[in-house]
Amino acid sequence: MNYPSVTRHFILLMSFLLLIFTACDAFCYLRTSVHLKITNQLGSGLDLTVHCKSKDEDLGVHVVHYDGDYTMDFCSNAWGTTQYFCGMTWSGKLHWFDIFVARRDSFRCGNCTWRILPRGPCMTYTIGESKEYKCYHWNGEVL
Repeated sequence: MNYPSVTRHFILLMSFLLLIFTACDAFCYLRTSVHLKITNQLGSGLDLTVHCKSKDEDLGVHVVHYDGDYTMDFCSNAWGTTQYFCGMTWSGKLHWFDIFVARRDSFRCGNCTWRILPRGPCMTYTIGESKEYKCYHWNGEVL
């Protein structure tokens, strides 16, 4: 048996599998696919500027007109530590919020909508046949 050939094939196979599991977001194999929609519900005539990031990815700055949407699609990692936060600006004031925290959102947020209101973001999600709502205060604001 030619051991160097077997070893080389094993290393190539492991490298390929590692590439699939870590770098390829086109497939959420063994990970949770997440679709978030952020809807501007601030009021007529108010544009929302959204800038979302994770520790590894900056999604850029997007302007969302009243009643318009911005969507985010990503794969939550297998360790359950995925987190995205967004800075949201309107009328010259910055607010920020952790828009996706795997520990908080994975079970309910394969496909969810965040309505952005002046008092804070509200998540709409479906569990079974029931539609649920959960509102939060902006990060850093006292309840």
